Amino acid sequence: MRKYFFILGLAFLLIADLANADFSSLTLPRIVYEGGNDNARPEALRSLLAQMARRTSVEVNREPIALKLSDPNLFKYPFIYLGGDKAFDPFPESELKILRKYLSYGGFLFIDDNSAELDSGFDQSVRKLVAKLFPQMPLKDIPRDHSVFRSFYLLNTVSGRAIIKSHLEGVSLKGRTVLIYSANDQAGAWSRNKLGDWNYDIMAGGYRQRQLSIRLGVNIILYALTLDYKKDMVHLPIILERLRRYQSP
Repeated sequence: MRKYFFILGLAFLLIADLANADFSSLTLPRIVYEGGNDNARPEALRSLLAQMARRTSVEVNREPIALKLSDPNLFKYPFIYLGGDKAFDPFPESELKILRKYLSYGGFLFIDDNSAELDSGFDQSVRKLVAKLFPQMPLKDIPRDHSVFRSFYLLNTVSGRAIIKSHLEGVSLKGRTVLIYSANDQAGAWSRNKLGDWNYDIMAGGYRQRQLSIRLGVNIILYALTLDYKKDMVHLPIILERLRRYQSP
Protein backbone atom coordinates (compact mmCIF):
# COMPACT_ATOMS: atom_id res chain seq x y z
CA MET A 1 0.00 0.00 0.00
CA ARG A 2 3.02 2.26 0.27
CA LYS A 3 2.80 3.22 -3.37
CA TYR A 4 -0.49 5.01 -2.68
CA PHE A 5 0.46 6.84 0.50
CA PHE A 6 1.11 10.10 -1.32
CA ILE A 7 -2.44 10.19 -2.64
CA LEU A 8 -3.37 11.28 0.88
CA GLY A 9 -1.53 14.51 0.23
CA LEU A 10 -4.08 15.44 -2.42
CA ALA A 11 -6.69 15.79 0.28
CA PHE A 12 -4.95 18.65 2.02
CA LEU A 13 -6.21 21.33 -0.35
CA LEU A 14 -8.33 20.37 -3.32
CA ILE A 15 -9.71 16.96 -2.55
CA ALA A 16 -10.39 17.37 1.15
CA ASP A 17 -13.40 19.54 0.46
CA LEU A 18 -14.68 17.11 -2.14
CA ALA A 19 -14.17 13.97 -0.09
CA ASN A 20 -15.44 15.41 3.22
CA ALA A 21 -12.94 13.27 5.07
CA ASP A 22 -10.53 13.78 7.95
CA PHE A 23 -6.79 13.69 7.23
CA SER A 24 -3.68 13.92 9.33
CA SER A 25 -1.79 17.21 9.53
CA LEU A 26 1.03 18.06 7.17
CA THR A 27 4.49 17.55 8.66
CA LEU A 28 7.69 18.76 6.96
CA PRO A 29 10.70 16.51 7.59
CA ARG A 30 14.18 17.99 7.32
CA ILE A 31 16.70 15.48 6.00
CA VAL A 32 19.74 14.87 8.21
CA TYR A 33 23.03 14.10 6.48
CA GLU A 34 26.74 13.76 7.27
CA GLY A 35 29.15 16.69 6.95
CA GLY A 36 28.15 20.24 6.15
CA ASN A 37 25.27 21.91 7.99
CA ASP A 38 21.85 20.31 7.52
CA ASN A 39 20.08 22.80 9.82
CA ALA A 40 21.35 26.17 8.62
CA ARG A 41 17.90 27.78 9.00
CA PRO A 42 16.47 26.11 12.12
CA GLU A 43 13.29 28.19 12.32
CA ALA A 44 12.48 28.28 8.61
CA LEU A 45 10.21 25.24 8.21
CA ARG A 46 8.24 26.14 11.32
CA SER A 47 7.77 29.62 9.90
CA LEU A 48 6.64 28.29 6.54
CA LEU A 49 4.19 25.90 8.19
CA ALA A 50 2.69 28.85 10.06
CA GLN A 51 2.26 30.64 6.74
CA MET A 52 0.64 27.54 5.26
CA ALA A 53 -1.85 27.44 8.12
CA ARG A 54 -2.65 31.14 7.73
CA ARG A 55 -2.90 31.28 3.96
CA THR A 56 -4.42 27.92 2.99
CA SER A 57 -6.86 25.30 4.25
CA VAL A 58 -4.05 22.80 4.86
CA GLU A 59 -3.93 21.47 8.41
CA VAL A 60 -0.33 21.48 9.58
CA ASN A 61 1.84 20.15 12.35
CA ARG A 62 3.83 23.31 13.07
CA GLU A 63 6.83 21.46 14.46
CA PRO A 64 9.03 20.06 11.68
CA ILE A 65 11.00 16.90 12.32
CA ALA A 66 14.56 15.77 11.56
CA LEU A 67 14.72 12.56 9.58
CA LYS A 68 17.43 10.33 8.16
CA LEU A 69 16.81 8.78 4.78
CA SER A 70 17.27 5.38 6.39
CA ASP A 71 14.34 6.00 8.74
CA PRO A 72 11.45 3.67 7.79
CA ASN A 73 9.00 6.49 8.53
CA LEU A 74 10.31 8.37 5.48
CA PHE A 75 7.58 6.86 3.33
CA LYS A 76 4.86 8.38 5.47
CA TYR A 77 5.64 11.88 4.26
CA PRO A 78 4.84 13.29 0.80
CA PHE A 79 7.34 16.15 1.10
CA ILE A 80 10.89 16.30 2.45
CA TYR A 81 13.33 19.21 2.68
CA LEU A 82 17.11 19.21 2.31
CA GLY A 83 18.95 22.45 3.03
CA GLY A 84 22.39 23.66 3.99
CA ASP A 85 25.09 26.26 3.45
CA LYS A 86 28.22 24.10 3.20
CA ALA A 87 29.51 21.16 1.20
CA PHE A 88 28.34 17.81 2.59
CA ASP A 89 29.54 14.22 2.45
CA PRO A 90 28.32 12.00 -0.40
CA PHE A 91 25.25 9.99 0.50
CA PRO A 92 25.96 6.25 0.79
CA GLU A 93 24.55 4.10 -1.97
CA SER A 94 22.09 2.51 0.47
CA GLU A 95 20.51 5.92 1.15
CA LEU A 96 20.55 6.88 -2.52
CA LYS A 97 18.63 3.71 -3.26
CA ILE A 98 16.03 4.59 -0.62
CA LEU A 99 15.71 8.17 -1.88
CA ARG A 100 15.40 7.00 -5.48
CA LYS A 101 12.63 4.62 -4.45
CA TYR A 102 10.91 7.31 -2.38
CA LEU A 103 10.84 9.74 -5.30
CA SER A 104 9.84 7.06 -7.79
CA TYR A 105 6.89 6.03 -5.59
CA GLY A 106 5.48 9.56 -5.52
CA GLY A 107 7.55 11.45 -2.94
CA PHE A 108 8.89 14.95 -3.42
CA LEU A 109 12.21 16.53 -2.40
CA PHE A 110 12.87 20.26 -2.15
CA ILE A 111 16.55 21.22 -1.96
CA ASP A 112 17.48 24.72 -0.80
CA ASP A 113 20.95 26.28 -0.90
CA ASN A 114 21.10 28.53 2.18
CA SER A 115 24.56 29.94 1.44
CA ALA A 116 23.40 32.76 -0.86
CA GLU A 117 26.57 32.19 -2.88
CA LEU A 118 27.03 31.34 -6.54
CA ASP A 119 28.66 27.93 -7.10
CA SER A 120 28.80 27.29 -3.35
CA GLY A 121 30.13 24.15 -1.73
CA PHE A 122 26.54 23.11 -1.02
CA ASP A 123 25.62 23.63 -4.67
CA GLN A 124 28.49 21.43 -5.80
CA SER A 125 27.44 18.70 -3.36
CA VAL A 126 23.85 18.89 -4.56
CA ARG A 127 24.85 18.47 -8.19
CA LYS A 128 26.97 15.43 -7.32
CA LEU A 129 24.06 14.00 -5.34
CA VAL A 130 21.58 14.41 -8.18
CA ALA A 131 24.07 13.02 -10.71
CA LYS A 132 24.38 9.83 -8.64
CA LEU A 133 20.68 9.70 -7.84
CA PHE A 134 19.51 10.00 -11.44
CA PRO A 135 22.51 9.58 -13.77
CA GLN A 136 20.35 9.82 -16.89
CA MET A 137 18.30 12.81 -15.72
CA PRO A 138 20.39 15.87 -14.80
CA LEU A 139 18.95 18.97 -13.21
CA LYS A 140 17.10 21.11 -15.75
CA ASP A 141 15.66 24.61 -15.58
CA ILE A 142 11.98 24.61 -14.65
CA PRO A 143 9.96 26.62 -17.19
CA ARG A 144 7.62 29.39 -16.03
CA ASP A 145 4.55 27.53 -17.30
CA HIS A 146 5.22 24.70 -14.82
CA SER A 147 2.39 23.92 -12.40
CA VAL A 148 4.56 24.89 -9.41
CA PHE A 149 4.09 28.53 -10.42
CA ARG A 150 0.30 28.28 -10.25
CA SER A 151 -0.45 25.57 -7.68
CA PHE A 152 -1.83 28.23 -5.30
CA TYR A 153 -0.47 31.68 -6.14
CA LEU A 154 0.07 32.77 -9.73
CA LEU A 155 3.78 33.57 -9.90
CA ASN A 156 5.92 34.74 -12.78
CA THR A 157 9.20 35.14 -10.92
CA VAL A 158 11.56 33.17 -8.69
CA SER A 159 12.47 34.83 -5.43
CA GLY A 160 14.39 33.98 -2.23
CA ARG A 161 16.52 35.74 0.35
CA ALA A 162 19.05 36.38 -2.42
CA ILE A 163 18.46 36.10 -6.16
CA ILE A 164 21.43 33.94 -7.06
CA LYS A 165 19.58 32.39 -10.00
CA SER A 166 16.43 33.62 -11.71
CA HIS A 167 15.10 30.09 -12.16
CA LEU A 168 14.45 26.88 -10.27
CA GLU A 169 15.95 23.57 -11.35
CA GLY A 170 14.39 20.16 -11.11
CA VAL A 171 14.21 16.52 -12.07
CA SER A 172 11.09 14.94 -13.55
CA LEU A 173 10.06 11.31 -13.75
CA LYS A 174 7.37 10.33 -16.23
CA GLY A 175 6.09 13.88 -16.44
CA ARG A 176 6.06 14.46 -12.68
CA THR A 177 8.62 16.77 -11.10
CA VAL A 178 9.96 14.87 -8.09
CA LEU A 179 12.78 17.21 -7.08
CA ILE A 180 13.06 21.00 -7.12
CA TYR A 181 16.27 22.86 -6.31
CA SER A 182 16.59 26.55 -5.43
CA ALA A 183 19.92 28.35 -5.16
CA ASN A 184 18.28 31.42 -3.58
CA ASP A 185 18.02 30.54 0.13
CA GLN A 186 14.24 30.30 0.29
CA ALA A 187 14.42 29.24 3.94
CA GLY A 188 16.33 32.38 4.85
CA ALA A 189 13.41 34.44 3.56
CA TRP A 190 10.83 32.30 5.40
CA SER A 191 12.60 32.21 8.76
CA ARG A 192 10.97 34.11 11.63
CA ASN A 193 11.59 33.86 15.36
CA LYS A 194 8.94 33.27 18.01
CA LEU A 195 8.63 37.01 18.62
CA GLY A 196 7.65 37.51 15.00
CA ASP A 197 10.90 39.11 13.86
CA TRP A 198 12.56 38.04 10.62
CA ASN A 199 15.82 36.23 11.27
CA TYR A 200 17.67 37.20 8.08
CA ASP A 201 17.70 40.34 5.97
CA ILE A 202 16.61 40.13 2.36
CA MET A 203 19.35 40.98 -0.10
CA ALA A 204 18.23 43.88 -2.30
CA GLY A 205 14.52 43.14 -2.79
CA GLY A 206 13.02 43.97 0.59
CA TYR A 207 9.48 43.15 1.74
CA ARG A 208 8.08 42.20 -1.66
CA GLN A 209 10.92 39.78 -2.33
CA ARG A 210 10.29 38.07 1.01
CA GLN A 211 6.58 37.78 0.34
CA LEU A 212 7.22 36.30 -3.10
CA SER A 213 9.55 33.75 -1.54
CA ILE A 214 6.88 32.77 0.99
CA ARG A 215 4.36 32.43 -1.81
CA LEU A 216 6.79 30.26 -3.74
CA GLY A 217 7.28 28.07 -0.66
CA VAL A 218 3.52 27.62 -0.35
CA ASN A 219 3.30 26.78 -4.03
CA ILE A 220 6.09 24.21 -3.83
CA ILE A 221 4.41 22.39 -0.95
CA LEU A 222 1.02 22.40 -2.63
CA TYR A 223 2.55 21.20 -5.87
CA ALA A 224 4.10 18.31 -3.94
CA LEU A 225 0.71 17.48 -2.42
CA THR A 226 -1.45 17.92 -5.50
CA LEU A 227 0.99 17.39 -8.37
CA ASP A 228 -0.42 18.64 -11.71
CA TYR A 229 -3.96 18.60 -10.39
CA LYS A 230 -5.13 21.21 -12.90
CA LYS A 231 -4.06 18.90 -15.70
CA ASP A 232 -5.17 15.68 -14.00
CA MET A 233 -8.71 16.39 -12.79
CA VAL A 234 -9.92 13.65 -15.11
CA HIS A 235 -8.37 11.17 -12.67
CA LEU A 236 -10.15 12.61 -9.61
CA PRO A 237 -12.77 9.83 -9.23
CA ILE A 238 -10.03 7.18 -9.26
CA ILE A 239 -7.97 9.13 -6.71
CA LEU A 240 -10.95 9.54 -4.39
CA GLU A 241 -11.72 5.83 -4.60
CA ARG A 242 -8.12 5.02 -3.66
CA LEU A 243 -8.37 7.43 -0.73
CA ARG A 244 -11.54 5.70 0.44
CA ARG A 245 -9.94 2.26 0.24
CA TYR A 246 -6.75 3.47 1.93
CA GLN A 247 -8.73 4.76 4.92
CA SER A 248 -10.98 1.75 5.23
CA PRO A 249 -10.27 -0.41 8.34
